[in-house]
Amino acid sequence: MKTKLATLSMVALSSIVPSLRAEYTAEVSLGYQNLDSNFSGEDLYLGGFTIYTSSLDYLGKTPYDEAAFFNKVGQVDLQYGLATGFGEDINTYGLAYTHQNRDSDHGFSASWFSTDVMDDFNAYQVGYHYFLQQGFTVGAEVALADFDEGHAWSYALNSKRLFALENDRWFTLEGGFGWANNGSEGDWSLNALATYYPTARTGVGIGTTTTDRLSDFNTVLSATHYLKPNLAVNVSYNRDFIKNASDSDGVSVGGKFRF
Repeated sequence: MKTKLATLSMVALSSIVPSLRAEYTAEVSLGYQNLDSNFSGEDLYLGGFTIYTSSLDYLGKTPYDEAAFFNKVGQVDLQYGLATGFGEDINTYGLAYTHQNRDSDHGFSASWFSTDVMDDFNAYQVGYHYFLQQGFTVGAEVALADFDEGHAWSYALNSKRLFALENDRWFTLEGGFGWANNGSEGDWSLNALATYYPTARTGVGIGTTTTDRLSDFNTVLSATHYLKPNLAVNVSYNRDFIKNASDSDGVSVGGKFRF
């Protein structure tokens, strides 16, 4: 009887452990965002592909969505977006790299973004972040936006921390302060995002960004749920409050698959 129980226990564990111990090397994502609440045809379609520079796993007692951050896994991201409903379609392209590994507290990032909403618009960014402890970083970034009429520099300080709560629950808080200058005038920005994870599979968040001395700001509500350890769906609602212009809002849905 004991042997039979032991065998049944091993079978049950074998059906659970592989999903928890699985290691992933890449991720593909798809998304759709409605850019206006009345669904008048202004839409954004997104696609992304991520390659992890080391194996990603969930063994660090962390939410699935925070595994790369908590376990210091680097990644390369490719992104494409298509916006429709603006007279002409607008294409956007992005490439980003984050360097970090479990044997070092230092991390580096670089990215490039381009769109044909303006002729020859390109944005470049480089950054550095330091792990004060596992799941807690501080960092700085420098970015250059280059376009036909000139260019603009921006600088930012940021931080992110993952807090472990009781009963396998977590809370993340991230935010930063930025300053941008196009050569003739400058403006600052503040951003903050808080996410609560009641389980490793589910996260709900609220975030805000403000510029121009609190006269313009954006608010977003989001939720992500992993149907399986490697398959997630997400939904978000955002609203822009714009000085001297009409407010706007939008809804986005998407999903991602790790393999």
